[in-house]
Amino acid sequence: MGKVAKILLWVFYAVTLAAFVHFSYSRYFNLFFEGFFIVIFIVSALKIKKKNLTMLTCTLVYFFVSMGYAVFLKHNNLLDFLLIYKFFFYASLLFFISGKTLFTGVAILRLYKFLLWIFLLKYLLAKFVFGNDRPILFHENNYELMFLTLVFYLSYLINKRVSYGEQLMLAIIFLLSGSKSAILILFFVLAVVNYKLLLKRIHVLLPGAMLFIVLGYEVIKQRMGGAFDLEKVDRFRFLMLFFKEVENWSFWDFLVGAERITALDPYVCQQLAYYQTLFSYSGDGTCYSVIFHSYLLRIIYDHGLIGLLFMLVILYTICKQSGLSSKSYLVILGIGMLNGLSVSSFNSIYFVVGLVFLLVTNKKINAVC
Repeated sequence: MGKVAKILLWVFYAVTLAAFVHFSYSRYFNLFFEGFFIVIFIVSALKIKKKNLTMLTCTLVYFFVSMGYAVFLKHNNLLDFLLIYKFFFYASLLFFISGKTLFTGVAILRLYKFLLWIFLLKYLLAKFVFGNDRPILFHENNYELMFLTLVFYLSYLINKRVSYGEQLMLAIIFLLSGSKSAILILFFVLAVVNYKLLLKRIHVLLPGAMLFIVLGYEVIKQRMGGAFDLEKVDRFRFLMLFFKEVENWSFWDFLVGAERITALDPYVCQQLAYYQTLFSYSGDGTCYSVIFHSYLLRIIYDHGLIGLLFMLVILYTICKQSGLSSKSYLVILGIGMLNGLSVSSFNSIYFVVGLVFLLVTNKKINAVC
């Protein structure tokens, strides 16, 4: 492992320790993740695989043509545009990172175990000492647990197994988080790493699985004031308002999405006035698809089903060029999609950095790079 890679990991350790002793929201950790990603891009940017050039070109053309139309012709706010198109910006950089190797499997396994313990200790302290129902390490647990899951899966690819102790630690972290989307991701990733055992001993493990489901249900019910009521689920409200927004769409509209970029109906913005911090950067009271929270709703509204398919192809190309299998791609996609039911998923720097670790780590346990 090169000197730059070692420095990057030591900085990551240091920032994680700083996050451990910090008990309030801070955007500085988001900026660190952005900076970490940019540095890896700079280190990797001298050469790009020829097989990535076609998809890179398509991504950049889509990004800049949309920018020209939305910002320079329609005079929309640039920051609103960048927020909606953030994934495509990240993807253009990921094409340069894809296929490069920076970290050894051993180094990442150490980082993963360190992260697992730090997350567990921080969440326990936040929950039982400081009384925080939504404990965090870096920023918001909807995002950071997606990152932890991706590193957890990377450890599984390196070791070909994950100990039951580590799985239990992960489960405790997720249950402490109070995040509904995180619980779904937990069930998914544990099923992935234990699928052989599940097939062989389903009759024995079923009671344990039912217990996890009950615990997950209790976490969700607790978040809703003690009773399960679909009408009280904010994501259900977002879905209903999304349906209202697209009720007059044609089949073509669903294929290509709304005009670049299109503000939502004022009625929808008024109904979601509680989330005013997510309104347009222009400050004129308009709001965009980001207020739906769910990235799946957002990408369908802004880019259509064709845009969603384009995004999936981009991710597949990036994963394939880094030697990840189709199964690994589907697992990464599954983690992102489950998170995308609730929040920003592929648009989040926490997903991107987790993906970067998967892309640039040598998964052979004894490899030296």
